Amino acid sequence: MIAREDMQDLVKRYREPIGLMLGSHSTLDAAGGFRDYGLRRIIYVTRERARIYLQNPIAGDDVDDSIEDLPEQTKKDIIVKFDVKEIKKDGKWKEAILIVDKYNDILKYMDELAELECIQIPNRAFSVYVGGDSNCTAIENKFAAPIIGSRKLLKIENRGELERDYYWFLKQAGVPHPESYQFTIHKNGIRFKERINNPIVMKAENARRFLEREFIFASDSDDLEEKVKREMELGNLNEECLKGARVEQIILGPHANFNFFFSPLDAKKDWGDVEKAYAKIYDVPIGEARTCLANQFLSIDERRETNLDGLNRLPVDLRQKIKEVPSFQVTLHLPMSLRESLLKDVHRCADAFVLATMKYEPPGLIGAWCLQSIMSWMQVKATGVSMGLYDVSEGAKTYMHMPVTQDIAVRHGGGTNTHMGIGSQYANVKYKRRMSMGDRIALEIKRATKLKRLEEIVT
Repeated sequence: MIAREDMQDLVKRYREPIGLMLGSHSTLDAAGGFRDYGLRRIIYVTRERARIYLQNPIAGDDVDDSIEDLPEQTKKDIIVKFDVKEIKKDGKWKEAILIVDKYNDILKYMDELAELECIQIPNRAFSVYVGGDSNCTAIENKFAAPIIGSRKLLKIENRGELERDYYWFLKQAGVPHPESYQFTIHKNGIRFKERINNPIVMKAENARRFLEREFIFASDSDDLEEKVKREMELGNLNEECLKGARVEQIILGPHANFNFFFSPLDAKKDWGDVEKAYAKIYDVPIGEARTCLANQFLSIDERRETNLDGLNRLPVDLRQKIKEVPSFQVTLHLPMSLRESLLKDVHRCADAFVLATMKYEPPGLIGAWCLQSIMSWMQVKATGVSMGLYDVSEGAKTYMHMPVTQDIAVRHGGGTNTHMGIGSQYANVKYKRRMSMGDRIALEIKRATKLKRLEEIVT
């Protein structure tokens, strides 16, 4: 395991950190933020995906009001290299695009990247393509460049493949999440020990499509057993896929991705009356109050999945006749806002998760992360007043909207691209300027550099 202390010692020598980004997922947002804050960046990308960044150049700098001649600005600011040794720190470039054969080729260039003073901005593609396996072993043991985020938490997104996945952390934090059901595997499918009478879904790796998941919805356990058998006959599932599969209850409600940024710098700041009031109202120490205040809510987005969205737009009679199995590969994102009174519950869950990661995998979350939830109407065990409800009769059952978390992203989420260039309403109003997640990451690095505290935000 690459020690955090080694990465902290390395960044203490940095004078002008450069953002390192794997070209996929949320890189355009990250690159735009670094441009807006006058920071340089290197995007490493394969030939197959290079056109994304060649045809969407992030040129200019933080002092430019606008770009009138895009080709001229691009020629001035952006370089494209096929060998990392050709990227010189003393150049005048603003963005370097490094073409690699495979994403994990970046592991060959650790010495050169350290000399360039790079800090990796993690996204899901980084975890998958560079990580090497479900434990992100290559990132933990070989990727000898600082990461703004938790190196050791990246693997917890690989649910079902390790004991302490994000469901484990959600349980420790007391955050509502879908109930799971146990089953046994046999050569033709699965079998439940006890019949389940409510709607359920299986989430499993697809046997045909690398890195893609299979979602099988069923009305009850008998229905799911039959559908799994059929999917195995079609070759979409196999026994190996089923070993890492999870069956859970279906929660009804709108889906939303709540994007947060945890700032170690802000967690050590004095927030004045705000932190004192927070500590008093919620009966927590000042240090915990500061931690929660530093867990900043930036934006919300909604996902649209491949043919599911098209199927949902068809008339009911036609949908019933089509035998197409819905696919859930994310293709689009849309910006959203939340009913203001429900923000308290999202904050409550997000803060509990941050505190749990600090306790069980220190230093815990750093930087960008995302709570992917369903806003469900459910009965709560606590009293109405403690949950922020004041019109509940004594002894009555208490129902309220609660975010039921079905997924966690412990790095820069892909949905934040919907806010690049325009920022998001929650972050914009806090910072009194346009602020996307990419902007917020760049701001943290710029502040940490100025304060000579870069070591506090990396692992």
